[in-house]
Amino acid sequence: MRSVLAYMQERFPLPLVTLMSLSFAVLCLGLFAAEPIATRSWWLQLALLTLAYLAVLLRYRVTDEWKDYDHDRAVYPERPLHRGAITVRALVLLGIAALAVELASVTLLGGPAGLLAYLPVLALSALTAVEFFAKATLERHFTLSFVLHEMIYLPLFGWAAFVLGAPLTAATAAGIVSAALLFTAVEVVRKFEPRHDPRGAVVADTYSAVWGRARAIVVIVLSLLASAALAVLAGVSPLVLAIAAVIAAAIVVLRRRDRAVVVLGGASLPVLAAAMLS
Repeated sequence: MRSVLAYMQERFPLPLVTLMSLSFAVLCLGLFAAEPIATRSWWLQLALLTLAYLAVLLRYRVTDEWKDYDHDRAVYPERPLHRGAITVRALVLLGIAALAVELASVTLLGGPAGLLAYLPVLALSALTAVEFFAKATLERHFTLSFVLHEMIYLPLFGWAAFVLGAPLTAATAAGIVSAALLFTAVEVVRKFEPRHDPRGAVVADTYSAVWGRARAIVVIVLSLLASAALAVLAGVSPLVLAIAAVIAAAIVVLRRRDRAVVVLGGASLPVLAAAMLS
C-alpha cells in the first residue's frame, strides 16, 4: 500500500487529477444536463461523472506505464516503476480497481443502456493502449498519433450527452466537439514543457519539442477559441467566448514563459467549465 501511495503522489497527484475530473463533470453538466442545477439528482450526476473520469485517468496512467515502458526506461529511469518503487503486480491491481470503479460509475449513471453506449469508449481506449496495432508507424508520425489518441473524447462526451438526456440535435453535437477541443487543448498544455533525459538532452515526446513552441501554442489557442465558440452554439452564455479570448490573449502575450503557458492553459479547463455551467 505504501508503494501505491508513493506512486500516486508522484505519477497521479490526486488534487490535480481530482480538479480535472470535477471540471469534466461540471463541463458535461453545463453542456448536456437536463436536470436543473443543484437538485439531488444533479449532485449525484456530478459525483458519478467526477468519479468515472477520475477512474478513466487512473486506468490510462497505468496502461501508459506498460505502453511506454521501453521509452521511459531509456529516458526517464528515475520514474517509480523503473527504479523499483512499485511492482508490476501492484500496478496491474491498481488498473483493475480503476476499471471496476469506472464501469460501476458508468452503470450507475446510465444503467444497462449507458453501459452499452460506453462500449465505444472502452474499445477506442483499448486501441490506444496497443497503439492501434501500429506502434512503429505512430512513433514515426507524432501528429497522427496525437490525433488518434485525442479521438477518445468524441465518444466519451457523446456518452455523457446520452446519459444526461441531451437531445439528438446540432446543438448537442456542437457541445460534444466543444468539450473534446477543450480537453485536447489541455492535453497539449499538459505536455508542453520540454523534458530531458539523464544526459540533459531534450526528449522528443512533448508538443513543444516536436512541433516547436509556436505551433504548440497555436494549437492551444485555436482549440480554446474554437471550443468556446462551439459552446456558445451549443447554448451556453457568450461570456464563455470572452473568457476564452482573454486566456488565449494572455497565453500569446506570455508565450515565451513555459510556466505561464502551462498555468494559463491548465486554468482554462476549470474556468471555462464553470462558465459553461452558469
